[in-house]
Amino acid sequence: MIRYNSVQFIAFLSWTLELSTQTDAFLNPSRLRSTISLEGQPLYTNNHPIRSSRSSSPSALSVSLEENYAIDISSSEEEEDEEEDFNDSAVQKPIRRSRRNKTVPLIAIVGRPNVGKSALVNRIAGTQSGGAIVADEPGITRDRTYRPAEFLGEKLQLVDTGGLVFDDNDALFAREIREQAMIAIDEASAVILVVDGQSGLTTMDQELADFLRKEVTKDVPVVLAVNKCESEITGAVSASEFWGLGLGEPFPVSALHGVGTAELLESMYAGIVQKGSAVPGFGTKAKVLEKAKLALKENLKVDGETDDDRLLKKYGVGNSLEMAVTRYEDALSAFDEVDTPEEYNIAIIGRPNVGKSSLLNTLFGSNRAIVSDKAGTTRDSIDAVLERPAPEGSGELPTIYRFIDTAGIRRKGKVDFGPEFFMVNRALRAIRRADVALLVLDATAGVTEQDRILAQKISDDGRACVLVVNKWDAVADKDSQTFAKSVKYFRMELQQMRWAPILFTSAATGQRCSKIYGAVDEAIKAHRKRISTAVLNEVLRDATLWQPPPSKRNGSQAKIYYCNQVSTRPPTIVVFCNNAGMINDGYRRYLDRKFRESLVGFEATPIRWIFRGRRARDVARNRSMNGNPGDGGTGTSFPFPHAD
Repeated sequence: MIRYNSVQFIAFLSWTLELSTQTDAFLNPSRLRSTISLEGQPLYTNNHPIRSSRSSSPSALSVSLEENYAIDISSSEEEEDEEEDFNDSAVQKPIRRSRRNKTVPLIAIVGRPNVGKSALVNRIAGTQSGGAIVADEPGITRDRTYRPAEFLGEKLQLVDTGGLVFDDNDALFAREIREQAMIAIDEASAVILVVDGQSGLTTMDQELADFLRKEVTKDVPVVLAVNKCESEITGAVSASEFWGLGLGEPFPVSALHGVGTAELLESMYAGIVQKGSAVPGFGTKAKVLEKAKLALKENLKVDGETDDDRLLKKYGVGNSLEMAVTRYEDALSAFDEVDTPEEYNIAIIGRPNVGKSSLLNTLFGSNRAIVSDKAGTTRDSIDAVLERPAPEGSGELPTIYRFIDTAGIRRKGKVDFGPEFFMVNRALRAIRRADVALLVLDATAGVTEQDRILAQKISDDGRACVLVVNKWDAVADKDSQTFAKSVKYFRMELQQMRWAPILFTSAATGQRCSKIYGAVDEAIKAHRKRISTAVLNEVLRDATLWQPPPSKRNGSQAKIYYCNQVSTRPPTIVVFCNNAGMINDGYRRYLDRKFRESLVGFEATPIRWIFRGRRARDVARNRSMNGNPGDGGTGTSFPFPHAD
């Protein structure tokens, strides 16, 4: 009878439970590796020892390749003890909404539909190209979008909102747009009410002004911007009509040409300082710097100095000169950049009406985006910032996740030039600036041709990807085999994403949505992974021995010399060969598969392959030295022709 050690049996049981959990949370497309060893004994995969780790250690995607080839068991145990001590003292905190930097105030841009709010946001933020979508029709902007801006050396954040309508029958999604605008007003340090100078004063403008004057002006300043006043002569005349709104001086501005925006922002800064709606000192940094510079240059009196100190300062001596220099340096240091943690951009991509906005709301914990059953509800890209606080005692910065909800991307032939064209442009741009793309699929509809096109686009752009199969709760007649069959189906239909992990979620119920964070962390590590040249060439040698490079009918054979990883994001491997044109797509896929099977850490990112042939100069040099085939080797030596 075989006797089992009780400690080993308990460890094996815990390993089995963890293995089943990892399989459900993060599906490895190539194979599932074990990272658990019993009593410090190394495990072997593909004849290579893998360093033992415990459940508190990083997962398989974060294990470096050097760890796969490590054989020092004693050093491994010492590192494990250090990790356990650190994990005991540093407790990982759950993910939450990102705490807004209070030193950067929010400025809400509100107004009735089609008065130029988005155009004014683009003008102040300097994002005329690639900013908020602007079109000559009402209802383009629906959700609130945030844009960073800077004026007089001080940073602020603009909140673009949809057109405010108090009657729900006047516009589509009027109630939802109003709720989004009210949230922006509640969290703002100042409000800019935009009206149309060409159309004149309307009833809706009067209703908005009455609401802001009664409910908002007691806490935060409200500045009135009369847009579409391009002419300096007639602009003041058009703006004079809006004095009756009771919000102070109306400023004639032109969002198209930038006329009057500086005066508008200076008045807003003065209102923020007067109301105290932002942090102390905001809006006064430029004035303080100018005053300190003038005092240092023209020998003006500084706060805290006497007449005797001022007289001594005139001749370059005394403490007052040091006070003036210190004050000037303090005014300059107020403009210094503050260290901010790195942000991970996660783009939520998919065709229309697959549940992208619902997934964003579930992750964010509130109605960040407007959701409806109608396709095309989301127009512009919407950002939602979440953070994972740093462990206590670690001294690290928190991890910031910026989820970007995009508009649904239809087939190219169905998209006409207009607002939808720019919506699709913003979505494709979100893929290019993302670290990880969440490709959302519909579990009830299966894989369509548009899903394959989007998957290929993500792969071509070199973005890490996680396949999120939404609406899993709506799948009928599920049994014990449904999950495995679904995984096999999506693997077969999305061959270009055979390396991406799959999560089956439900945005409506929140099922498995929390596991997206773990998949994103692993994908980011894989996207930034770097492997040493020696290990890459060892894998390449094994791959070429199993399957030699292709050859032509005339007998010419492709030869692969060596490879090297030249960059990350995505991992890019350059393979040096004699003729890059002879390496076909089939052999490229073969090398990609062999590298993924032999190396740990590339399960959630594409690998970019570059095959570089020999230069024509080198080929000509060899021919001149060795002669052409069939001439008996009578060539000319190079670079010493006299050697013959």
